[in-house]
Amino acid sequence: MKKLFLAVFATSLTIIGVRAQVIDDENGKTFFYYDTLSNKKVKEIFHHTQEIKIFTDNKGNSRDSMILIKSGPYTKYFENGTLECSGTYDRGTKIGVWKHYNNKGKLIRTEQWTSGKMIKSTIH
Repeated sequence: MKKLFLAVFATSLTIIGVRAQVIDDENGKTFFYYDTLSNKKVKEIFHHTQEIKIFTDNKGNSRDSMILIKSGPYTKYFENGTLECSGTYDRGTKIGVWKHYNNKGKLIRTEQWTSGKMIKSTIH
């Protein structure tokens, strides 16, 4: 089931112009993708949980699908390898302090998140 989900996920991303590769699927640690529309490679490192969701189509047929939900520390890097942002997800929702950097590595903004809502943003 997990391999089928990943195949469908990767295929659907390719259709919209993105190629994806999960490096450590069991621990949900590294996720690379290459956006063929903008010709940029992006690297994200995050932990995730997997859940099976049941969807019902407009004909009343039920289908299940494995989805990945970001949960835990998160980092994203620019194409040049410089840190772009870091923070924490709690079951797909941003929480705590998030830091954003420019492509030279300088801190440009800090955000405070609670329950998926930004409550404070500081420009540096």
